Amino acid sequence: MVGERKAVTKTTALRYARSDRVARKTILDELCALTLWHRDHARKALRQALVLRQGWLVKR
Repeated sequence: MVGERKAVTKTTALRYARSDRVARKTILDELCALTLWHRDHARKALRQALVLRQGWLVKR
């Protein structure tokens, strides 16, 4: 289960970073429903996945 969550988070992180605010809301809703995480935790996990991916960070 943990491996599946990591895989989903990695694939969703880039889509989340490139999306506008309205699309981010939908992406967070989908991720929360899939992983049973709270929205705050889902946002943190997506940001962390971007930082860990090849050492780069998308500016806010």
